[in-house]
Amino acid sequence: MSDLPDYEEAQLLLEKNEIFVSPAEAHGVISGLLACGLTIDDKEYLGLLSDVFNDGDSFSNNLKQFFGSIYKQVVASFNDEEFAFDLFLPSDDETLIDQANGLVSWVAGFMLGFGLKQKDYGKLSADVKEVITDFSEITRLDTTFEETEEDSQALHEVIEYVRVSALLCFAELGKDQSTASTKKTLH
Repeated sequence: MSDLPDYEEAQLLLEKNEIFVSPAEAHGVISGLLACGLTIDDKEYLGLLSDVFNDGDSFSNNLKQFFGSIYKQVVASFNDEEFAFDLFLPSDDETLIDQANGLVSWVAGFMLGFGLKQKDYGKLSADVKEVITDFSEITRLDTTFEETEEDSQALHEVIEYVRVSALLCFAELGKDQSTASTKKTLH
């Protein structure tokens, strides 16, 4: 996540610009858009984000840069052969409750982004449908964790499941679309 700003700095930037979503949710929306097959080089994402986060109003330049850096980072990490994709969540220094709330926000954002562009639920594979069902359950996760090693381990297992599931969605829907369009131009 070195290409992304500090989580707290990102939160302050969003709040300063009166965008009242968490950095986790913003990252989740962008990840969902890409995982469901939004064309990678498409600039449409800024318009979609402004509709969702800013009542359709244009973003300031610093917000455009912030969302652009997230977009580029997600594209690069989704396409990384070593599966470097990771969720943008509060750091491990934060409480488990803050981390869990960040996870719930990320998953809710992913579902929103995925739903904005994925219109044909019936054509999704059983695996992707299961991910969507599981993500729906995760958005209702009880985030009152105790600061114990056991609860920390449980939360990190859910985070890893979400990370791998987002990669699965991208591998099935995001890459297929970009591969198909590449093949069309080659023939």
